[in-house]
This record gives sequence, structure tokens and C-alpha cells, in this order.
Amino acid sequence: MLPRRSYGSMEQTCAAKIFTAMIRAVVVSAVLFAVPHVAWAGDIRVMAAVAVKTPLDRLTAAFTKATGHKVDVSYSLTGPILAEIRSGKPVDVVVLPDAGRRALEKEHLSVLQTLVSSSLAGLGVPSAMPSPDISSLEKFTVLLHAAPSVAYTDPKSGGAFGQSFDRTLVQLGLADEVRRKALLVKGSQEIVEAVAQGKAAIAISFKSAIVTMPGLTFAGKLPAPFDNEEPFTAIVLKGARSPDIARAFVASLIAPDARAIWERLGYIPAAPAAH
Repeated sequence: MLPRRSYGSMEQTCAAKIFTAMIRAVVVSAVLFAVPHVAWAGDIRVMAAVAVKTPLDRLTAAFTKATGHKVDVSYSLTGPILAEIRSGKPVDVVVLPDAGRRALEKEHLSVLQTLVSSSLAGLGVPSAMPSPDISSLEKFTVLLHAAPSVAYTDPKSGGAFGQSFDRTLVQLGLADEVRRKALLVKGSQEIVEAVAQGKAAIAISFKSAIVTMPGLTFAGKLPAPFDNEEPFTAIVLKGARSPDIARAFVASLIAPDARAIWERLGYIPAAPAAH
């Protein structure tokens, strides 16, 4: 004799399973649409100015740990980054100074722009050396005359600040003298390393690079017309392969914890977005 089936019990079990599956689907959908950057694992490619390497390395690691998304970051100067984008190589996000931002905007290659921080141009000297007074153009000019060597970004390498600094030297009639004793390198990190290693006497670079280099002291921001507060903008590109992840990554760069990192490393964090 076959055992008697309890159809009511089976129906209740089936109903319970269906209900559970529906709830799970609702929860998954809510995560996908409300918090897209933690819903699935993916990857993006980011290119950034050398000047933001230290904070961006930390922020990228935090983003990957929190979301599972892999972020492939490479660093270069503005000119080479723009050349790579124009060549059609896949890039999702760039973090560039204003000259790069304007170029991408003019060429209609950006779909989202978010200011993330700014950095002050300043003077770095060995910590064992008394900090010179550069509070005026006259005093800074005296230092440029007296310094046996000066490290700054080679203007021919495509670095926006190096080009600006060199143009100002020309305008003030200081270019020939300073160029004769200049150590021209390819970015802020190489500048501060050169002075820390004794290869140059003073560094003309961003405060953010100077304050994070052991053995160097930030002597102050450059006086006008050398002064430069360089904004850095994170840009989601028109050809981004993973635009949702790219947008989430950019948003993470201005979160409260991220702003604290920018500030601690010598940058001026962007103001919080208005709500």
C-alpha cells in the first residue's frame, strides 16, 4: 500500500520556496540598482598624473578591498596620457590636471568630470638645510640665482606644471640662467627623489610630493607669478568599457575617508558635493 501523500504540506513547502526565491531576487535587485559598485566584480583601467600617485594608490586599494573590482592604474604625464587616449587604447577613467581636463572636454571625450583635489606648487629643500624665505618674488629670485642646481619637470616631457614654470622663467628673463643648472626630470616623484639623494639642491614641485618624501622639507608655496594651485579632476571617458564601475570609482575619490587621505598627504581635497 502506497503511503498517503500530504498535498497540503507539499503545496506549503513549494510556496515557501517560491517566496524565499522572490525575496532573494528583490534583495539582489536592490543591491544591483541602489549600490552598483558592490554588486558584481569587474575591472577598469585608470590612467593618472604622476602627481597624484601616492594618494591614488591608497584610494585604489581601498576601493578594490571594499568592492572586489580590480583597478589597473598606470601613471604618466598629461601629454602621454592624452596621446594614449587619442590612439584609441581602452581607458575607463583618467585623473588629470586642468590642462588635460580642458583638452578632453574640447574633444568631447569625457562624460563625467569630478574635481577630486588640488595641489600647491612649492619649494622643497633638504631637511638639514634652513628653509629659505620665498614669501616674495624678489626673495625667490635671489634663491634661484644662488642655488647651484634646481630640479623641476622637463617642459618637453608633457608635464603641465613644468611647462608653466618654464614659461614664467622666460617671461622674467631667468630662463637661460636656471636652465643651465637645471636637473630636468619626468614628474614630481623624480624631482623630490633627486633632491633627497643630493643630485639637486632644491626642488620645484607640488607640496604633496615634497611632504611625503623623507629628508625633504616644504619651504613654502611659490610666489606669484610662479604660484600654481593645480586642480586634479577624475574623468569618466566616453569610451569606458565599464561605465558603472568607473563612476563608482570616481565617487569613491571624494568620499569622506578619501578627503581625509588627500588632506593628510598635502593636497586640498575637493569640497563635498552639494545635496
